[in-house]
Amino acid sequence: MPTPTSNAPAVAITPTGPELPEGPLSEGSKGLEVQRLQFVLIQLKYLGGRADGDFGPKTKDALMRFQRDWRLTADGAYGPVTRTALLKALRPVHKPPVVSKPSPNFESRNGVDIDVIVLHHTGSNRVSVDLATLRSSKGSRVSAHYLLSPTGTLYQLVPDNKVAWHAGVSSLRGETTPSVNARSIGIEITNDGSGQTPFTEAQYRALEQLVPYLARTYKVPKENILGHRDVAPGRKTDPADNFDWERVRRAVDQVL
Repeated sequence: MPTPTSNAPAVAITPTGPELPEGPLSEGSKGLEVQRLQFVLIQLKYLGGRADGDFGPKTKDALMRFQRDWRLTADGAYGPVTRTALLKALRPVHKPPVVSKPSPNFESRNGVDIDVIVLHHTGSNRVSVDLATLRSSKGSRVSAHYLLSPTGTLYQLVPDNKVAWHAGVSSLRGETTPSVNARSIGIEITNDGSGQTPFTEAQYRALEQLVPYLARTYKVPKENILGHRDVAPGRKTDPADNFDWERVRRAVDQVL
């Protein structure tokens, strides 16, 4: 990350972000509060150059690009909503450790952006069976990007930038083009799906890292973090009714 050539004070990144300006600020504003905003935009790689305390066209453009990425009103003005998003953007997210177990079952995304995350249960309580199924011969057209074992071990089967075959006949709120497979990342969770077998604490902890990481990395809207049942209603029921969606959503809310 480039070091800004600026006399602006270092911004202390804390959970409440007291060093971020309270605002409002807009084009034409000047001073220390603008420097603090610019410093953060430089940290997040939206703004180049130095934090000079002058809210000019470059700062406005940087703020608009941030707002668009975070699906805010891209007006280039700084206020409470943008401040909240900047605070979340400053929270680091890391991909949890993965074990590589490549599957032959994938294809190109052909330029389609990732904007959906789909969670599944496998229908089995045996990770060895699930690995064998998801890594079987290419003709099976069955795979997922990730498989999560009951112990919390996370297997990566298909690279994120490739299409895995996990959604089948499906749609995103009725949209079938591009296909759900083409636009999504699929996460299989080893669980029999009976609704009686608990998803494990280790699985939830891994999901609390993985899903926010994927959502932030690929700018997936929170409303597009779904279960298989949501993209194939009437055909699929996963993840099972005893899956605690609130734990996953709370984790995502910290970073989006």
